[in-house]
Amino acid sequence: MNSASDPLSVAARPIFGRLRATLTFVSVVLLASYFVLVLLQVFFRYVLNESLFWAEEFVRGLMLWGVMLSSALVAAGRAHIRIEVLELMLPPAGRRIVMMLVDILTLAFCLTLVWAGIELVDRTWFQRSPLLDVPKYSVYLAVPIGAAVEALFMIMTWQSHAPSGEPTDRTL
Repeated sequence: MNSASDPLSVAARPIFGRLRATLTFVSVVLLASYFVLVLLQVFFRYVLNESLFWAEEFVRGLMLWGVMLSSALVAAGRAHIRIEVLELMLPPAGRRIVMMLVDILTLAFCLTLVWAGIELVDRTWFQRSPLLDVPKYSVYLAVPIGAAVEALFMIMTWQSHAPSGEPTDRTL
C-alpha cells in the first residue's frame, strides 16, 4: 500500500512534523547549552583559576538527553549508520525483506531499551545526584523517553523507504 494513500500516515504527517521540529529545536538547545558550559568550564579553570563544580555533572545529563533525543531524530530521517553491501547485491524483493528485517530488529532494540530504561529509572528513583542534588531519575528518564520516541518514529516511517537500485549514501 502506498504511504501517501494511507489515511493514518496522512493524518499523522502534521503531528510527525511538529514533533520532529520540536525535537530538533530541543536538541539544538541542548547541544548549544553543553557547548557553552564546557567553554565556561575551560575559561573558569584556566583563566580565572576557579572551577564550576556543578557544570560537569550538568553537562553529562544534558549530553544523555541530547544523544537520546537526537537518536530519535536520526530514526525519523531513517539515517542511522548501516552497511548497504548486502542490500545492493539483492534484487528489489530481497531488499524489501532485508529492510523489513532491519526495521523489525531496530524496533525490537528500541522497545528493549525502553524496558531497560524504565528499570534504570525505577532503580534510581530515590537517589540524588551528589553535586546538583537533583533526582537521578530525571537524567535517566532520557533513556526510555528517547527510545520510545525513536520507536514511534520508526513505526511512523515504516513504509517510507522503497528499495531502489541506488545506495542511500549518494557518494558511493
